[in-house]
Amino acid sequence: MPIPTRGITDKTFIGSIISVIFGYLLIRVFTTWYSRYLEKKEEELKEKENIGELY
Repeated sequence: MPIPTRGITDKTFIGSIISVIFGYLLIRVFTTWYSRYLEKKEEELKEKENIGELY
């Protein structure tokens, strides 16, 4: 692992922590939204199959 040439200040440390938390939250929001989207699409497909069986 390379040795950093400049020291890590409190601002850069806090900034990196905040960016990691922000990235984690973005991933969580996207996965939650996408799973709900897929559930809706599955329900629509089931409804279309049920309509096809009725006729």
